[in-house]
Amino acid sequence: MHELGLASSILESVHQELHRHPGQRARKVGLRIGEYAGVDGESLRFCVDALVKDTNMEPLGLEIEWCRADAGGQGDELEIAYLELEESEEVEA
Repeated sequence: MHELGLASSILESVHQELHRHPGQRARKVGLRIGEYAGVDGESLRFCVDALVKDTNMEPLGLEIEWCRADAGGQGDELEIAYLELEESEEVEA
């Protein structure tokens, strides 16, 4: 199941971006996936949910935009389209 590896890579990218924005937390990540990328959206969603469960990233929304090859893309895209951040509710001691 390569979706687990993809989910792990996506979350690593989110972590890297969060380091650039102290005091923020990830609210939602948007993905752009081509129709020929060979990704099962529901499996990817399950893997992301499993990896963020009981962490400071829970809940993390996942939005998937499916891209058709005839809509200007090659159909094999797999990229983070956007990341929504919000103020972290954690209080520093």
